[in-house]
Amino acid sequence: MDNHFMFPLFVMGVFGVVAALKCTPCDRFVQCPELPSNTKDCEVVQRPCHCCKECARRVGEHCSWATARCASGLMCVNDEGEALVSVPPFLTYFKGTCQFVVIQPIVVENTEVRERRHRV
Repeated sequence: MDNHFMFPLFVMGVFGVVAALKCTPCDRFVQCPELPSNTKDCEVVQRPCHCCKECARRVGEHCSWATARCASGLMCVNDEGEALVSVPPFLTYFKGTCQFVVIQPIVVENTEVRERRHRV
């Protein structure tokens, strides 16, 4: 195809993606739901591109890019065992539940190094 045709098409595509990722301004007349008066029952968070504050998700609650993030100390874990602290908007397929996750380092033995030591 002619490059003179492809370049404008590429530029329009880039601007379309940038516009889709940009947040719209908040409407000052939006009625946000009331948060609990007892703040120890609610970790107040705000989703990207949302105007209202809300409570973070708790253990066992569903989580995705469209929900508030999981509370501190929890991670959103999907069926494959992948865990994220917060799900970015471009991962629209990622759906899970908020869970406690213990992260432990995995030690992998490098047998090649051991073999080299024996040869020397």
